[in-house]
Amino acid sequence: MTLFPQLPHHVALQIAEAACSASIQSLAEGAAAQHLACEYTPTGGTRATTAALEKLRNDLLRLALAAGYPNDPSQQQAADFDAEAAVVLAQQMPIAPAEAAKGGVWEFISCVLLPDIIRWRFGGAAGATSIERFVSGRRNVYQRLWWRAYHLAPRTGDGLRLSQLLQSLGEDELVQLMERPSLAGIEGLPGAIATGLLAASKQYSDLTRRQLIREAQKRFLRLSSFLSLESIAPEEVDRHVESIFDQVAASLPRAQSTPAPSSNHG
Repeated sequence: MTLFPQLPHHVALQIAEAACSASIQSLAEGAAAQHLACEYTPTGGTRATTAALEKLRNDLLRLALAAGYPNDPSQQQAADFDAEAAVVLAQQMPIAPAEAAKGGVWEFISCVLLPDIIRWRFGGAAGATSIERFVSGRRNVYQRLWWRAYHLAPRTGDGLRLSQLLQSLGEDELVQLMERPSLAGIEGLPGAIATGLLAASKQYSDLTRRQLIREAQKRFLRLSSFLSLESIAPEEVDRHVESIFDQVAASLPRAQSTPAPSSNHG
């Protein structure tokens, strides 16, 4: 396992406060693959090399450039960047969940290695960026994307399928999949639900994906209270997912078509 640098929180706060309103150019010029205050987990893996950190920066910068960096991205450009960046982070940051839970990892990535991309992605020239995008937490840019990829990754480790899922899902759907830890934390389940959602939206085209996912998540929560979803085989999980979306589709009301006016006037 690779161990990434961890920036102490008090140092991250100082850097983040200045970065919130700094120019993208100045942040890009100050970006670095190391910081004197950084610490590492003492055991459990090998430290990320400078070359590996520079590759991570270069690859994410390349994606940002394709999405319009340093100019403000469109909604579609931002969504494309998020989907592709999540895959890059997952592939180039092979860390254990316990390591990913350490805020200093993400504060180093955000405040030292890639602060300019945060300013571009959330704020840019339009105004100040929220400090929450730089410090660790649910709204941290890279932390959010890494966990999203981690939870949605299929059990087979198919990177292509992960990329397709991330690009196909909307932000509201991703929030629905991630906001319930008791479900998101079950290995393979979020990816199976996401795949099931896309299939159900094609089968039941008269229903919106928002309707399908919101009602389905309620049913998955009820199911998980008496069935250990983390203990059953992937094909069994897929069977339950398909069944629940069928139940949801059967339970939701459909808009009735207006009958054609009668030609008989009496």
